[in-house]
Amino acid sequence: LDGFFLAIMTDGNIIYVSESVTSLLEHFPSDLVDQNLLNFLPMGEHSDVYKALSSHIMEGETLTPEYLKTKNQLEFCCHMLRGTIHPKEPPVYEYVKFIGNFKSLNNVPNCTQNGFEGVIQRSLVHSAFEDRVCLIATVRLAKPQFIKEMCTVEEPNEEFTSRHSLEWKFLFLDHRAPPIIGYLPFEVLGTSGYDYYHVDDLETLAKCHEHLMQYGKGKSCYYRFLTKGQQWIWLQTHYYITYHQWNSRPEFIVCTHTVVSYAEVRAEQRRELGIEESPPEMA
Repeated sequence: LDGFFLAIMTDGNIIYVSESVTSLLEHFPSDLVDQNLLNFLPMGEHSDVYKALSSHIMEGETLTPEYLKTKNQLEFCCHMLRGTIHPKEPPVYEYVKFIGNFKSLNNVPNCTQNGFEGVIQRSLVHSAFEDRVCLIATVRLAKPQFIKEMCTVEEPNEEFTSRHSLEWKFLFLDHRAPPIIGYLPFEVLGTSGYDYYHVDDLETLAKCHEHLMQYGKGKSCYYRFLTKGQQWIWLQTHYYITYHQWNSRPEFIVCTHTVVSYAEVRAEQRRELGIEESPPEMA
């Protein structure tokens, strides 16, 4: 599904975003929650989107259950800003479609569970919204992504090992790899590691590998690896060269790959640019 869930108050304030927004638009939910939707749209679309959201209130003089059942649907299209590493990068927008229903939050039960309604209820505990009506929508990309920009890592720091020739071809893959990258060992043996790397990371990776060949061991930069499920995951690799015991010639490259969360990658890249970033909030 090329989409994510969003809950927005009728003034545009975002109160909930599902985690799948990260793989589609490269925002964390914490980037969007408590922000106004209009801040992520081109200026020329502000008026139409605001009218679409507020029309529910203008038409509905009384927010009765009968009204919410008959006139609570809303669909509209707009361009939504993609996330960036550097906040001053030129904006890039993705054309998306909102399909949702207005919901009276007065009917959301008070609860302590971790479900969707519980999240919304907790987000409104200290709110000043009088109408307590929000749009709960699915936001889908108009142009499907056949390869996701990244996948949300449920358990970062997972590891697997591999062994490569000096030309970087796979010679061995351990049993922990298939659940992480999707490939079985026989599917990658003999193929080059470079076949699975993101084009934007190739230059930096090549420099890391040159350093390895010069010093015999090292640690890679963060880089993206394409899984069998056509998703990019972020990895960092510690590696060293093994040498023949008789002639001391280099034989293999032994790698330990660690899964890294995009939150860690973005924070590190922003630190390198001298940009302060508070750590993402834990759910």
